[in-house]
This record gives sequence, structure tokens and C-alpha cells, in this order.
Amino acid sequence: MEYVAELRRLAQDCNYGNTLQQRLRDRIVCGINEDRIQRRLLSEADLTFEKALSIAVASETANKNAQEIQNQGATAKCFKMDKKPQEAYAHREPTKECYRCKGTKHEAADCKFKQEKCHACGKIGHIARACRSRSTQNGNSNKNADPKRERRQTTYHRSHKVQEQQSQSDSSEEDTFFLNKMRFRLGRMSEVHLRRVDPYMVEVKLDSKFVNFEIDTGCSLTIMNEQTFQRLWKDTTSPCLRPTKIHIESYTGDPVNVVGAAIVRVKYKHQRRYLPLIVVKGEGPSLLGRGWLEEIHLSWKEIKLRHKSRVLKHLKTEDKSLQQVLSKHENVFKEELGTLKGMKATIHVKADSVPRFFRPRSVPYAMRTKVDEEIDRLLKEGVISPVKHAEWAAPVVPILKPVGTVRLCGDYKLTVNTVSSLEQYPIPRMEDLFSALTGGKQFTKLDMSHAYQQILMDDESKKYLTVNTHRGLFTYNRLPFGVASAPAIFQRTMEGLLRGIPFVAVEDHLQNLETVLAKLEEAGLRLRRSKCTFLEEEVEYLGHRVDAQGLHPVERKVKAIMEAPNPTNVTELKSYLGLLNYYNKFLPNLATLLAPLHELLRQDVRWTWQKKQEDAFKKSKALLNSAEVLVHYSADRELIMSCDTSPYGMGAVLSHVMDDGTERPLGFMLRTLAPAEKNYSQLDKEGLAVIFGIKKFHKYLYGRTFTIYTDHKPLISIFNENKPIPQMGSPRVQRWAVHLSAYEYHIVYKPGKNNANADALSRLPLSEDVRESETAEQVLMIDLLDDTLVDTAKIKHWTAKDVILSQVHGYVLSGWPSVTEAPLKPYHQRREELSVRDGCVLWGARVIVPNKGREKILKVLHQTHSSMSKMKGLARSYVWWPGMDQDVEKEVQSCEECQKHHKLPPSAPLHPWEWPESPWTRIHVDYAGPFLGEMFLLIVDAHSKWMDIYPVKSATSQVTIEKLRQTFNVFGLPKMLVSDNGTCFTSTEFETFMKQNGIRHVRSAPFHPSSNGLAERAVQTFKGGMKKMKGETLQTRLSRFLFSYRITPHVTTGLSPAELMMSRRLRSALDLLLPDVKTRVQQKQLKQKQSHDTNRKLRSFTPGDKVFIRNYSYGPKWIPAVIDSSSGPVSYTVIIGSGKVVKRHVDQVRARLTDTVSLEPLLDSNRDTVVPVTIEQEGPPASEPVILCTPVPPDLPATPVVRRSERERQPPVYLKDLVK
Repeated sequence: MEYVAELRRLAQDCNYGNTLQQRLRDRIVCGINEDRIQRRLLSEADLTFEKALSIAVASETANKNAQEIQNQGATAKCFKMDKKPQEAYAHREPTKECYRCKGTKHEAADCKFKQEKCHACGKIGHIARACRSRSTQNGNSNKNADPKRERRQTTYHRSHKVQEQQSQSDSSEEDTFFLNKMRFRLGRMSEVHLRRVDPYMVEVKLDSKFVNFEIDTGCSLTIMNEQTFQRLWKDTTSPCLRPTKIHIESYTGDPVNVVGAAIVRVKYKHQRRYLPLIVVKGEGPSLLGRGWLEEIHLSWKEIKLRHKSRVLKHLKTEDKSLQQVLSKHENVFKEELGTLKGMKATIHVKADSVPRFFRPRSVPYAMRTKVDEEIDRLLKEGVISPVKHAEWAAPVVPILKPVGTVRLCGDYKLTVNTVSSLEQYPIPRMEDLFSALTGGKQFTKLDMSHAYQQILMDDESKKYLTVNTHRGLFTYNRLPFGVASAPAIFQRTMEGLLRGIPFVAVEDHLQNLETVLAKLEEAGLRLRRSKCTFLEEEVEYLGHRVDAQGLHPVERKVKAIMEAPNPTNVTELKSYLGLLNYYNKFLPNLATLLAPLHELLRQDVRWTWQKKQEDAFKKSKALLNSAEVLVHYSADRELIMSCDTSPYGMGAVLSHVMDDGTERPLGFMLRTLAPAEKNYSQLDKEGLAVIFGIKKFHKYLYGRTFTIYTDHKPLISIFNENKPIPQMGSPRVQRWAVHLSAYEYHIVYKPGKNNANADALSRLPLSEDVRESETAEQVLMIDLLDDTLVDTAKIKHWTAKDVILSQVHGYVLSGWPSVTEAPLKPYHQRREELSVRDGCVLWGARVIVPNKGREKILKVLHQTHSSMSKMKGLARSYVWWPGMDQDVEKEVQSCEECQKHHKLPPSAPLHPWEWPESPWTRIHVDYAGPFLGEMFLLIVDAHSKWMDIYPVKSATSQVTIEKLRQTFNVFGLPKMLVSDNGTCFTSTEFETFMKQNGIRHVRSAPFHPSSNGLAERAVQTFKGGMKKMKGETLQTRLSRFLFSYRITPHVTTGLSPAELMMSRRLRSALDLLLPDVKTRVQQKQLKQKQSHDTNRKLRSFTPGDKVFIRNYSYGPKWIPAVIDSSSGPVSYTVIIGSGKVVKRHVDQVRARLTDTVSLEPLLDSNRDTVVPVTIEQEGPPASEPVILCTPVPPDLPATPVVRRSERERQPPVYLKDLVK
């Protein structure tokens, strides 16, 4: 049967379905190790599992009976007892014993009890068990040997339960002892004192049951009696008890009747083994022999501590120390009312309070006598005093006690409680008090007689405490019941009095008790002896039964619940549920059982007691009757919190991991979900269960490391302690993650079948009124305008009608299946971040917009014509749908107004100028200024980077030509001159000058300075250098700047401009001539190009392409045009308006998609390029300049616009031979 039970256990997780019986049958046939039975099973026709099991059991039973008749075989000696020869100990010196505590492992000078007070004689320097005075009183003479020392003279190895009986015969010279009916003689023992030593026990888990074994190293086998074996497995399938040939004898040779042997699953701490167990007849204890000791390693330290604690449990019966302590402080237990010394209570009434006086209430005739007796007692003990006049008076409320007397309480909530400043002092919570009992083995409970009334009131406060009775006015001289500040005053007083005394220490229990009694006696307080208990193994405290194992429900209260009749109305039902809920920490499966009962508490439900209520009522009683024990909280044990949720409830279980590896509960918490919480996604529900448990068990968890078990895998990544707070989680999940960051925890995935305690709680929740906090996450409205307003109601309606989103809505609430449909995959990929709120599906905090509403949302987002990136950012803050970014891009690109006012496109890849191979081949010119009161003409050689600078008063064509002639006089005529489109460079006069001297003139694109980058860079270098020089004339500063610049190596060429220009150094020490200047320049240009072109690509157009060009005149920023031709690698001539032609760089041109734009004249010719436009292809210089002229329109002047009147100018006479 054990084999079959193991097969069933292994098959639980295999999902065999309907084939389980056949597979079990096959395993039985294949697994039987007896050939005869296996042949029998194989020969059977239509063999079923039940039939195979029946045949196998019958054959096994027959073999067992046959072996009992013909039992022969090996004999194993058990219960062996070796008596070591006394001679071995005759020459052994006795170990020196400490006279302070009778210990043997230290000297008396090092004893920790040398300052302790003896409870037997009252002297300091030893403890009661080593007290010699007590030994004398008990008739033990000092001439007798010490018991421990005498006991060491003879040692025995005990194997079974020791039963010691001293011989009653006085004439015998030998003492006879019986060890489990095994008698032997010790020789003459008249001078040896022996006492019984308790066995050393160890708790081992067999299958799922804990068993206490007596450790017996004299036995080779592990043995258990038949009654214990049957009791352990009465409710479950027991291990198969097989016949055995082992024969067991006692030490004297008496046979022990063996029932059989079984292989059991053994667990000790973290060790797991399958070991043989021998079952025998009789009633002896379970013995753990050497066979198991070799397989499992015992914790001997723990075993010795448990053995010592069992010895200490006999403290009350073996010692009179308790009675001595109580007798010493018998004044504490006097019947008189105590008075606290050195302290009086004060009631702090607000200064502007108006006195309140109330008439006495009538007393029922049946209670009048008892009320009078209580008033007389209070008068006799000085608790109250009669007064004739009072401004304050409260009526009294008589409360009947269980013993038949009454307690008089003033109804101070009508008077002083409403106008006094409440005393503030924390009252311990129930769980705080129970956690302080951790590790306790014995408990003492002290009850104070009329506790509040032992505290005196100060004279000023007495007038506020007057009570009005049927016998007149009385004022309280002592702290009365009913005052709001009384609990805080009493708690502060008692904690101050008893502060610093340890809570739990078994060995020092009497000393702690004596300290408490001494402090109470010194303070003048009194205890009620009849309600005090001392050194009990269990006590009743705060409605619970407390012992060393943990907390239990009080049996009499459980009995009251078990015997409670069926409720007949809502009031009686509430009373029953209130009493039952007091013990809900013991009842993990309470909530679902009570669900039918909670239905009757709803206001809209009529009272009808039906069968389901009757069943719930009975099952709740049965559940309480089988309540689980809650262990004490320990700061040293590992903490585990298991959480789970269901569609209607959630639960959390806090557990300790015990020394044997099992989990024992500390408490259960559960509740139902609020209506809004039921709409949460499964992810949010699971997260809510974790936060619920964290908040409920905060006092146990905060400040220490613990483990969270959940059966929802997505929570592992979201709440992982080593990962950042999720960005796309819903706001509530982000808040929860922040909340959890204050704790030290590890979150672990545990499947629901292994997380049964929390899973059961979540499916059996308590009904609880949960108010959901109003948070910003509930706002699901998009800020829209005009008649296109979209709100939550529309999104909800569209979601319900949308084929895809309606499926997503259902999957979020009920769980996601495997998805193969393409439209659902974007949602499936984000399933852990989706939630449902008010019928809308959310991804994080963003509403998922159904297909029907997306166009409206796009129009709203683009109402202010925001840029593409801003529109995406705005959309991502509120909404989402698959492909939203692409839809936003299309919306912006199709907007005509946005295209007209679009910013410049990304810069084209850098097209560097070719580096000339010789100086003064190509020069770049530009004007800087107005700067320092002047205009400056800059001339830069492209090969050497040589720079000439001329300060001028005005930048006209004549001045420019004059300064160029001065430069040409020195360096000759260049092959190419590059300039921008300033009027001084575009005038007919300047163009004529260029043509007459054979210089190719190339102009950069208008408003694109980078095309003439060398000159622009020179302007910046010039201005930066001039600004830094102070204190000299302009001409001096300019000369110094040019000299410094010309002799300084250029970053591009690596050589100074003077060296490249003149092939020599200008008397400078900076001689950094490099052999290959061209390679350096090309590498530098290539590096600059690569840096510039990192994120750029070259755009190209063909003649006839419809484009937008940058408008630098009045009107729109971009105007439509048509490509006419390419004027260079990165520049084009375009036609605008009615045939006008202008030049633009590729960076100033964008593609045009629509044909709806008119090409009417939009360009102010006075602000753009002057026509005719000379467009020259860059390339090798020709013998004659190539001039490409566009016909001059009749409405445009052929000469530059004159901005001011000028005098007639002529070239100087000394230059007439140089310039044609």
C-alpha cells in the first residue's frame, strides 16, 4: 500500500486525465519485485487497477501470515545496557564543582551568579540549587557526598525508559533497581545517592507528523510501538508495514514482539531521508537508534537546551522559592486598597471652559442595594468624599460585574472629557504585547485590585470629577473610571515603574517576579491574589490562551460560539459575527463561509434564514473548532509573507520558518475587494494584495528582511527589489513600487498550488467597507475644444464597439490567452502594463483610443499647429494606439499651413572646397562690421590661409575694388574669388572688374554663410582677436593681430600662412614645416565633413521638380517654386512667381507634395538676388569666363539700387597702367 500511495502522490502533477488508472496498473505490475506475484498479474485477463491492487495485497498478506508462523532469522540485540566497571572510575579524580551554581565548567571566581541573591536563604553569592542552608534544612548532612559528584562514580548506558524503584527491604545489603523490567544488581550502594535523569528527546517529522523520539545510542534500530504508529497515520494512508525477519531481545534476553518494518519519509531541519522504522508491541516510548543517527545529524546544542527547559518546568514542585518570594512580599497582596506614592494625577481643563452640571439618573430597584454597597465601600476606602456644592457634576452609570457586584463609573463624556486636554501616551496594541512573549516557557500574570483607584488625584482636579448620585454629590479623591485620560495616565505610570525588567527568561523568572513585587510594594500598590497566576505553562491573556507554542483561542469563548443558537435578526447576527471575527487571525478560510451571512447585513436585503445561511453558520463553528495555533513572533526567525487575490477578495499570510524548515503562521489578513477594485486588471489586483499585506503586517516587516511569495509572475519584475520603478506601469503600480522601496524584501514566484494558504484567503475574504481614495489617476479626460470634445464616456462607448479593443478589455480583466492574431499582438506585448478604468483600456496612464476616435484626437492635437515632435510628446502624455507616431507624422506633413512655415530642413552633407595646390589660386572675401567704428574687408587665401584686412569707411563696390587692387599689386591676380551676395559684390561695376582681370567670381547661396565658410571663419577669428587687445590704436592692434596670425600654424594646414604663402618664415621661431601639407588639409577637411555629415544626407532635385524655397522677403516663410537647373553640387536656380529666377542652396529647398499652391509673384526683388544673375559652374578655369545670364525682366532695373547719392569717382592715375 505504501508503494501505491507513493505512486498516487507522484501522479498528482502528471495530468494523466482518464488514463491515470491504466498507468497506475502498469506501474504496479512492472514495479513488483516478487516474480510469483508478477507472473500472476500478467496472466490475468482484463486486468484493472483495482484487481491488480487486490491481488498484490492478498499475496502480501499471505506472505506476512506465513512468516509469522515460520519466523526465523537474524537476531538483533536491542535495549543494550553496558555497565562500565567501577574500577575504571576508581582512580579517576572527581571534577571540581562550583559552590555558587554547582556547575563544573568554570571556577567559582568566574561564576556569573556570584552577585546573585539566593531565593532559599536570601544571601548573595550563590543560587538556590547550590544553597547549603536548604540542604541542611532538608536533612542532608554536609558529610554526605554531593549528588552530582556521587552520581559520577557509577555510569550506565540507558537504552529504554528508566523506571527506578528502591528496594523496600532494609535487611538487604544491596539496592535493587528495575530498568523496564530488566533487573540487575549494582553491588553495595548504601552510600550512593541516585536521582532520576530525564531522557534526551528530539522532535523528528515523519511524513507530515511530528514525533518525539528518545535518543538511545545503545540500540541499533529505531523503534516505535504499534499504538503510536496507528495513531500517527489514522487519517492518512500509512506506510506499508512489511513483515521482517529481525528478532529483537532485551538486555536480559527477553524477546520483543515485532509487528513489522516500514520505510518512512524522515525530515529533520533541512535533512530529508527515507529510513526503516521497526514497529513493536507494547507501550514504550519511541526510540531513535544508531541506524538513524548515522543518517541524520542532530543539533545537540538544541537538544540539550530543550532538556534543560524541561527540567526547569519542575521548578514550582521541586522548589519552595516561589512561596518564599510571595511570602516576602505579602504586603502587596493585602485586601486593602493600595495608594501610589510620590505621584498624583491631574486633569487639565481648558481655561475658558464653562462648568456643566447634570442631574442624577434613576437607579433600577434591583440594583439600588448593590449601588449603595459600592458607594459605602468607596467612602470607607477614601475613594470618594461627599460634597454639598459643586459646579461640575456627572451622572453615574452602574455596571454589573460577573461576580455580582457593581462598578460605578461617572458619565464624564458629558462634562470634563469634552473640555479637558487629553493625556497622550501610547497604549500598546495587542500584537505588540503578544510579540513581547516570544520565547516564553512559563508565564506569570498579575492583576491589580481597582487599578485606577490606587492613583490619587490632585486637589485642583477633584472638583471636575464630582458625580451626582441618588444619595447626593460625591467627589473622587482617586482616579475614577470613565475619565478619558485615565488609560494614558495609568499606562505611563506602570511603564515608568516597571521599566527595565526583562520580559522572558526562564532561569531568572523568580528573580524578575521578585523585582516586580518589590517595586509595586515600594510604590504602595496592591494586587488581587485570587486573580494572579505564577509560573504557569499557559495563561489566558487578552482573550487568548498563551503558551510556549503560541496563541490559541480561549476554550470557553469557543464553547460559547459553538453553542450559540441560530440568529433570529440582524442584531443577533452582528453579535455572533463580532465574536467570531475576534478570532479571525486563527481562521484562514472564514470569509467565503461567512459570505451568505454577510448578505443578510445589507440594507436592501430582507431577513430570510435559508439553507445556505444555515450551512455557513455550522461550517463557521466547525472552522473555529479546528483553529490553527499562531506561533509567537521572533526577531531571529525568517519571515515570509504570502499574498494572493481572487476576483472578489484578497488575503495575506505572515509566517515564520521554523528550525525544521516548516512554515508556521503568525497571522492571517483578508478582506473583500471594493466595487472599484473589482474592475482592476489582474496585475493590479495582485499588486494590491501585496500592499494590503505590507500595510497590515507593517510592524512585523519594517526594518528587517523578509520574503514575499506571489503566484503572479509579472509582479516579480515590477516589484523586483533590484530593478528601477517601472515607467509604463499604471500610476497606482508606480505608487506601490515607491511604497515598497521603504522595505527590505525579496519577492519570489510561487505557483498557486504551492501558495495555498494565501490563495484560500483571497477566495474566502472578509466583508469590509473599503473607501477608495480619490487620486489623479481617475481623470481620464482629454483636454479638447469646440464641438470635438472627447471624454471618458465617448472612449468607453467606442471601446465597447471596437472589435479589437473590446477583446483586449475582456482579456485584461480575465487574463490573457496565447495570441496569434496580428491586430492583438501590440496589446499582448504590453499586457503586463494594461489596465481598465471606467470601461476604458489604459496603457500605463495613457488612454488607448479606439479606431473611430483617432482622427478626432489627431485634429485636436494639431489645433495649434505644433511641430511633429511636440505633437508626439503631447499625444504620448494622454493617449496611445498602435502606429500612433506614424499617424501624427502624416497629419503634420499633410497640413498646408505647417508646410508654408516649416523650419529649414536638416543641413545637407558638407561639401568642402577643393584645396588649391598653390597660393593665391582662390581667395575668399567678406566684410566684417560695423566693428570698432569701421568696416573691415577681409581677404583670405584658400591655400595658405593668408589673411589681409583693410579698414574702410563704407562697403561700396569702388572701395572694394580699390582695396583688391592694393592686394593684387602684392600677390598678383587670383584665378577665383569667392564672395557672398552683398551688393558690393553683385554690382555691374564689380562684375566688370572681375571679367577684365580674368578672375572667376563665385557667389555663395543667399543667406547661407557656410557656403563661404573660410571667409566667415576669418571674420570670427579677426573679431575675437581684436576684442582681446586693449590700449593701442586701431592700426597698431590690427598690425599685431595680422603678424601673429600669419606666423601661427593653421589648424588645417599645420603650417603658418606665411610659410605657405611665401615659402619662408617671417623671422619666426615657430618653424613647423610639414612635408605633406595637402594630405593634412584633406584629412582635416574630411574630418570636418564627416563630423558635419554625421546625421545628414544629400538631397537632390531635377529640373521641373516642384519645391518650396526659403523666402527672405516679405510674405510666407516658404514659397512654392520649380527647379530650373543645377548651378553647383549643392545649389540650384529656381523659378518663382511669373518667371523670376533666383539661386538657392539645397538647404534652402524642400520638396513640395501638393499642386494646390499658386505661383503668383511672392518675392520682393529688392531683398533678393539682383537680376541678372551670373551663375558659373565650379571647375577648372577657362580661357574666358563663362557667363550664364538670365534675361532681365522688363520690370526690374539692370543696375543696383542706389541707396544714397554719391560723387563721381575715377581710378587713380598711378593705377591706369595696371587695370584695364
